[in-house]
Order: sequence, then structure tokens, then C-alpha cells
Amino acid sequence: MLIWRGYGIFVVILAIAGYTASIMASEYILGSPLPLAYRPALQLTGMLVAAGLVYGLHVVIQRTNRPRIVIDKATGQELTLIEKHDLFFIPVRFWAYIIGVVGLFLISVN
Repeated sequence: MLIWRGYGIFVVILAIAGYTASIMASEYILGSPLPLAYRPALQLTGMLVAAGLVYGLHVVIQRTNRPRIVIDKATGQELTLIEKHDLFFIPVRFWAYIIGVVGLFLISVN
């Protein structure tokens, strides 16, 4: 079950799209099936492409997500409202690093 808030679902979509596009491009260039010697490096490349796309999503969200200031009528205090965007309760800004670490894990396992 996926749990997200705001644009957090795009982390999954961009990660899958980046990884898949990278692997498909590698298969087109190197031939299908991929040689076993190249697979760990290509998996790392796919994960780094996915991490780059997710980081780009974070930058876009950060530029367009301006805080709103509202005034509470009862107390007269100003409140700052900021939209949150996360996946599994982890903010989008951290997912690029998590995906990169997963890519390093994949290269160490193979």
C-alpha cells in the first residue's frame, strides 16, 4: 500500500520511469540481453537517473510551493501554511538520496 501526500506519488512514477528508460537505452545500445558484466553498472546508472529525476521534482516543488500566511480571526495571530509532499512519511527532498543509496546497494550485491 502506497502512502503519499501532495506530489509524493511522483517519486514512484519518476523512479520507475528513469530506471526503465535507462535500462532500455542500455539494451538498445549494447544489445539485448545485457551482458552480465555490465548489469551492475547499468543498474547503478538507472538508479542515478531515477534519483536525478526525483531531485528535479524536488527543485520544481520547492520553487512553486510558496508559503501562505493567514490570520486567525479569534487570536489575530499570523499562521504560515506550507504544503507537504512526501511518500511513506519521508519528504520528497530525501528520496533522491535514498534512491542513490539503493543504487549503490545494487552494485555491491552483484
